[in-house]
Amino acid sequence: MASRKGFHPTQIVAGAFTAIILLGTFLLWLPISAAQGKTTGFMDALFTSTSAVTVTGLGTLDTETHWSMFGHWVIAVLIQVGGFGIVGFASLVGYLLEGRISLKNKMTTTSEASVAVAPDVKSLLKNIAKLMLGFQLLLLIFLFFRFLTKYEYSWQDALGHGVFHSIASFNNAGFALYSDSLIGFARDGWIIVPVFITVFLASLGFPVLVEIRDRFKLKLYKAFGKQPDYWMRPQWSLNSRIILWSSFVLLVAGAIGVGVLEWDNPKTLGPLDPLSKVLDSIFASVMPRTAGFNAMDIGAMHPSTWLGTEILMFVGGASASTAGGIKLGTAVVLFYVIYTEIRGEAAVNIGNRRLPRSMQRQALTIVSLTTFVIIGSVMLLRLTTNFDLDQILFEVVSATGTVGLSTGITASLPDHAKFLLSLLMLFGRLGPIVVATSLAMRRTRRHFEYPKERPLIG
Repeated sequence: MASRKGFHPTQIVAGAFTAIILLGTFLLWLPISAAQGKTTGFMDALFTSTSAVTVTGLGTLDTETHWSMFGHWVIAVLIQVGGFGIVGFASLVGYLLEGRISLKNKMTTTSEASVAVAPDVKSLLKNIAKLMLGFQLLLLIFLFFRFLTKYEYSWQDALGHGVFHSIASFNNAGFALYSDSLIGFARDGWIIVPVFITVFLASLGFPVLVEIRDRFKLKLYKAFGKQPDYWMRPQWSLNSRIILWSSFVLLVAGAIGVGVLEWDNPKTLGPLDPLSKVLDSIFASVMPRTAGFNAMDIGAMHPSTWLGTEILMFVGGASASTAGGIKLGTAVVLFYVIYTEIRGEAAVNIGNRRLPRSMQRQALTIVSLTTFVIIGSVMLLRLTTNFDLDQILFEVVSATGTVGLSTGITASLPDHAKFLLSLLMLFGRLGPIVVATSLAMRRTRRHFEYPKERPLIG
């Protein structure tokens, strides 16, 4: 709830994202952002800006041919700012300039980071910046030398393409400087593999990446006989265990599903050799949960593959990451709630830990709210457009999950549909954060209870 003295942190986060989207819209609307001979309509500029800030990747215009170099840099900056978090970015700048963070900024950054208990925000922001820039630099080096040597780009083009795609990859935004996304590099493992490894690692979330880093430090300390620091825990946290195991399960299940369904499809995996089929299946399993790049034609996939992809997009990646969806933690908690109810047990336990009832209600609320938004949007677009239900559902889930994959209908959508998808992308980026944080921070205490009564269900 907003206090009498100011705004609730989640309102500040939503306002900051909206403001940067409008600023990006203005910059992309300028003639200098479009290629020579091209003009950009306001709705297309708004859609592209929203897609970039929410690190989605859906586009109504061809990123390669429509935008000028200035426009490409605007999109890259919007992706970087959106991935880091508008408020987190501002707090980091304030910290670097002043050497301190106010309590108000601390609360706001905690809200953006999707954590209910305020951490050491200075360390949080430092870790986010170091991990983000470190992974992007590593991928940039791979892409730069590959573009320079294999494809004979000039060093300026190799550097520019490397920077853009390293930013898009780690921030899980499906923008590419090629009209066919990354299909042209589908046979080049030196580009495809580093990209999907970077995307996958980014989908684990900053807390998990920090813990992985600390675990490596702990191993090194023990190997050299040094005394570990006090904060180095000998056991994995419950959050990291949930994220790592569920990410592995979805990666394997998704790759097997795509491989089985598309193995003989002459328009996707059919013409490829077995190794390329396996790599493309893994790539197609990682991208729906996070980034939105594609190495095969989505529109040519079997409808059953679309359905499986929609499930992956709906789940998404980890909390406190640049991935979208309802988040892995939410999906795992909901799974254990159902599992516990089937077994008739009283408490929901994961491993050797018991989940608080408030977290169970938050998971149910996020899943229910996201489902209602998707259903309502699909119904509205089905009534007001001429596209098939399968295509509309795929587009809506992709926008809500901030993924960026499309069956190819995005550019043909009418303006009202583009605006609706823009709202869905903003909801997908902010909705779970705002809902989860609002529920976690609000505690209304009743001093009485109503009598119980059990209505019939099931």
